[in-house]
Amino acid sequence: MKKIALTSVCCVLILLSFAQEFPSFGTATGDEINLKQCSFDKEANAVVLVHEAFSNYNDQAHLITTHHVRIKILKEKGFSAADVSIPFYRKDNFETIYGVEGLTINAGNDGQLINTKLERKSIFTQKTNERIGEVVFTFPAIKVGSIIDYKYQSDMKTYGGLQDWEFQDRLPVMVSKYSLIILPNIEFAYRINKTLDIPIAVKKQATSGSIEFEMRNIPGLGDEPYMDARKDYMQRIIFQLSNFSHGSNTNKYMTSWDEVTRELSASPDFGRQLDKSISGTEDFIKQVKLLPSPEDKMKAVFNYVRSNVVWNGLYTKYTMEGVKDAWQKKSGSSGDINLLLVNLLKEASLEAYPMLVSERFHGKVNVDYPFIDQFNSVFAYVPINNKKYYLDATDKTIPAHVTPFNILNTTAFIVNRKAGGLTDITNDTVQYKEFISVNLELADNGTIGGEVSVQSRDYARIKKLSDYKSDKELFIKKYFIVDGTNFTAKDLQLSNIENDSMSLKQQCALSGSLNTSGDYTFLPLNLFAGFDYNPFLSNSRFSNINFGYKRTINLNVSVLLPASYTVDELPKSIRMVTPDKDITFIRQIELDKELNSIRCMILIEFKKSLYEAETYPMIKDVYQKMFEFLKEPVVLKKKG
Repeated sequence: MKKIALTSVCCVLILLSFAQEFPSFGTATGDEINLKQCSFDKEANAVVLVHEAFSNYNDQAHLITTHHVRIKILKEKGFSAADVSIPFYRKDNFETIYGVEGLTINAGNDGQLINTKLERKSIFTQKTNERIGEVVFTFPAIKVGSIIDYKYQSDMKTYGGLQDWEFQDRLPVMVSKYSLIILPNIEFAYRINKTLDIPIAVKKQATSGSIEFEMRNIPGLGDEPYMDARKDYMQRIIFQLSNFSHGSNTNKYMTSWDEVTRELSASPDFGRQLDKSISGTEDFIKQVKLLPSPEDKMKAVFNYVRSNVVWNGLYTKYTMEGVKDAWQKKSGSSGDINLLLVNLLKEASLEAYPMLVSERFHGKVNVDYPFIDQFNSVFAYVPINNKKYYLDATDKTIPAHVTPFNILNTTAFIVNRKAGGLTDITNDTVQYKEFISVNLELADNGTIGGEVSVQSRDYARIKKLSDYKSDKELFIKKYFIVDGTNFTAKDLQLSNIENDSMSLKQQCALSGSLNTSGDYTFLPLNLFAGFDYNPFLSNSRFSNINFGYKRTINLNVSVLLPASYTVDELPKSIRMVTPDKDITFIRQIELDKELNSIRCMILIEFKKSLYEAETYPMIKDVYQKMFEFLKEPVVLKKKG
């Protein structure tokens, strides 16, 4: 961890800093005008030529940050880069965006530059939600070869709003640099998140009391299949307030994990919420204490809270107005609901602690740095008979015995001096399991009919049930329509919806016809297994591959053929296993000549859920071969 304590800044320097401008704004070099392709990201549709910014403070100790961004449009698909959105924290007027200026630079036929200004009437401020707003605008006169250039300022009421500096973007970035001056008597810790092959320059200037970071030639980072939080892989600087001095007093802000525990335990919005008396729950708690086992008590309290309190969609680590208020209103944030849950679990004489989590979309936790902002929410942690239970009462679908999918393969922090600390969230006993049975019969006229039965267990059950309750029509299209066929699913029925200890059973009737070409008819064998397309086609990979859970898919297909059809080509039985035996693909297929029927069994197993980015070539190769096998149909020919 590195700390910045830059206090030797006089008012003259501050005024000079604010007076400075970006000298290159509104101009373009010959190299920028003539640029046709990004040398280090050749497929890019646009490229950020420069994103530079500096942060300072005014006489009210506000954090003032001035940005300058210049982007070159390389292809028509890059026109969307001219639609700019600048998000800001609008609640309580904490942040204001102002001083927006911009222009489009084009080269005329005579080689002269044509500048088209961004009109003020084209700049709009929108409300995204109660906390976030955005300033949006679209540049005029855009064409392939255009350069868009803009600058703006952000005014935050305190330095507590200091944000991470992201060198990387969805577009490739040629130059990204950020300089910062810290208020006197404040220390910020920072750490650098970057790959080894992209260097960073860090400069400290004692005379101005500033620190500057710069990176160059950074490839764009888009969304990759089975990717964790995108920011985990972004080249960036991460800041956190660590020390504040006022007169002779010095306050430290959670610079160790023990300090995190002490701070949170004493917080009126966290630790002190765990011993509240929740009015109206007394009779329920008495009944819970009569249940025979700790597991039964835990499940009863868990279901009681999530049945009575509705999540308002906000992720918080603390209560917003207190657990009592959340219970009375029957609504609250994740912090309100799950701290309420911990409270009632303790009332039921169970061992329970709050647990800070960083859900997969929020990003990984670096255990070497006690940055509380690495976490986005709080769950309840309950240890019973050497088993660990992680409960989130905002989720209505996940049973108590199953670890929520959104924290699998993450690191959490249990907030308790004796039983707490950092813990890795894994689950080796529960996985995604599906058993699929398809029975079909082909008629003389080429139509086909039958039925399919799917049994979904554990994470498969949770995923399927959630999708079914969300949209029944979309559920059928997603899980019971086969690409490349005209199969129709009818009379879908689900069993065991309410019993979370049993498989979710799905049954429906199928009818349709097979694809033909001349005298040949093609029977697909990859039916309803969920492997409809290959997600790993890119030549390179930036992020780890996180499937979340282990998976077992067992598909059995049986097709009865009429006497008028014969098998012209039958795919071979195969077995493919990776060297580490963590991925298995098996296909067993046979033709029963007596019955004139085909039976096929396909087994797909993933015994690992997380793969490092370095293993991507292996994953890509496995998926390519697997999908080649899955695409192979049985080729039928009609006699005569």
